[in-house]
Amino acid sequence: MSELRKIPNVGDTTEKDLIAMGYTSIESLKGKSADDLYREECRLRGCAVDRCQLYLYRALEYYVNTENPDTEKCKWWYWKDDYFYPSPCGTRCVECPSFPKECKGCRKIKGKVYWLQYIGDDVCPIWKCCEGQRRKTCGGCPELPCARFMKDPTISDEQNAANLKKMMENLNKVEM
Repeated sequence: MSELRKIPNVGDTTEKDLIAMGYTSIESLKGKSADDLYREECRLRGCAVDRCQLYLYRALEYYVNTENPDTEKCKWWYWKDDYFYPSPCGTRCVECPSFPKECKGCRKIKGKVYWLQYIGDDVCPIWKCCEGQRRKTCGGCPELPCARFMKDPTISDEQNAANLKKMMENLNKVEM
């Protein structure tokens, strides 16, 4: 058994596959993307591998490339597309400090986010807008960012600005 087994979700089969692909240590995986690892394993096996392996590799990428990874976020199922791809506002659930303890992800909770208590609404206005327009995200919206993007009263203006910038970057990567 190698040190690769110290990585959450890496069992015997994944360990053998990683070694066969040339990754023999945690250090050798640093900087590798989950997409690249998944493609390498598909080539190694000569067929498309179950998509759950991609989710495992996303969790692995987070674990090996994060200084102090949140062990709760290392569960492979938190790296499924619903949590990995941007929510309607552009936030990636897996990057949010409230996920998964305080919030289970916008798609799962259908826009009923924890911070509604601060605005007196029953559902996130961004979620409501996207649902009404049958859009998965605000990506490509000509009004972006609009007044529905509010400041989080629990964090500083600098943190709000950084969050909005990251959300816009995520939304600009999304296909409509």
